[in-house]
Amino acid sequence: MSLRLMNFPFLSFFLKKFNPNSNIFKITKVFFVAFLLSNSIYLSFFENIVFETLSPFLAIWGLVLLLRSKSAKEYFWIGFFVGIFWFWWVGLSSIYFNLNYLVPLIIVFMGIFYGILFRICHLFKFDFLRLCAIFCLSFIHPLGFDWLNWGIFSVYGFFDADTRGTICIFLIAYFYYEKYISRYYKMAIILTLFFIGFHYEQKNSADLNLNYELLNTNISQDQKYVMENIQNHSNALIKEIINAIKEQKKLIVLPESAFAFDLENDFNAEYQKILKQLSHKIIIITGAFSTKENQIYNSTYIFNQGEVYILNKHFLVPFGEEIPFFKSLVKKYFLPNIGEFSKGTVQSKYTLNGQSITNAICYEATKERIYKDSELIIALSNNAWFNHSSEYKLQQLLMKFYANKYGVSIYHSVNGKENAIIKPKELLYKKWEVKFEKFYQKIKNIIKAATE
Repeated sequence: MSLRLMNFPFLSFFLKKFNPNSNIFKITKVFFVAFLLSNSIYLSFFENIVFETLSPFLAIWGLVLLLRSKSAKEYFWIGFFVGIFWFWWVGLSSIYFNLNYLVPLIIVFMGIFYGILFRICHLFKFDFLRLCAIFCLSFIHPLGFDWLNWGIFSVYGFFDADTRGTICIFLIAYFYYEKYISRYYKMAIILTLFFIGFHYEQKNSADLNLNYELLNTNISQDQKYVMENIQNHSNALIKEIINAIKEQKKLIVLPESAFAFDLENDFNAEYQKILKQLSHKIIIITGAFSTKENQIYNSTYIFNQGEVYILNKHFLVPFGEEIPFFKSLVKKYFLPNIGEFSKGTVQSKYTLNGQSITNAICYEATKERIYKDSELIIALSNNAWFNHSSEYKLQQLLMKFYANKYGVSIYHSVNGKENAIIKPKELLYKKWEVKFEKFYQKIKNIIKAATE
């Protein structure tokens, strides 16, 4: 063996460096496990039926490797990298408050926070209880931030995107890992769980019964609130609305804070007057700010037949739209320029052409509570805070999970990336049937052409 290795010095170096007890191997392992537990987010950048099929199985593999990690230190570092893979983008908004130095600090904080949670899960003596504890992390919402949701494992693949499908993914991982069950019993249990969690039924959801346009804008965050740009951006939005009227659209939906000011009070309410006038020809839904009794709100304005209705955001982003604690300290040393918003009602609805619509502004569109009594959601977002990151993909995955779980359609207009119409999950086996049918027809045509 040693003689052979002498002929392959690079292989010798590789085996020495990557032996199971080396630090490099251990770091690579925890990094790899964390990536497997985050694969849904990053594979969603590549809309591909093969990746869709593999995604939940990669998550299962990650859970198996997590269970095989026996030391508390490994659990901590897996959690550390999971926190970073899922939420490395959180600190990017600090850039727009001239607090660039906070970006790496927030990334490290997110890693340490979730590392500690994973380390706590390791305190449970039995592997099954450890896995249950990991599963329960989905229900720990620091400051209401509930984006660590293992339900995204089931958004792609053959499993139903709901609680049942997610639980089956975790149980399959456990029984695959379990050492004290015979191979045949193990296979039977895994197959049973697979078919229990299988996505059999295509859920129906309502469609907007208006000819609509979802406007996608791409205004960078550092330019959005610059006074000399606000009127130019607003005039461009008016032109987009007029174009939609020319195209005979009946509804246009603009993103969150598309008009980056108070429509009722700023610019002598000129833009509100224009929008009211245009609303005789088209229904306009747009984001803007509103003020009432010295309270500032992040709002949705609905303009219809010369009337205006205002719905205010309830679920506010901690340390982005509100400061949940230590307000004076945070404002003095960290976020001196932040403008806090007040909260609107919990779930605001309105009616369009006989259909009940649930209003959601950005963060609200990922809150399970608003889906429980909804059929149609029109969501407005400004994702420019986190441009060039994975934030918008995680947001979409959460929306897809809840859309399938509750049979809801979502129409999502965004500044930044990216507009989406989200409906309950399609049956993956039907997609494969179509794929194989096309492949079969292609082969059939090639054979036919060759024999003629």
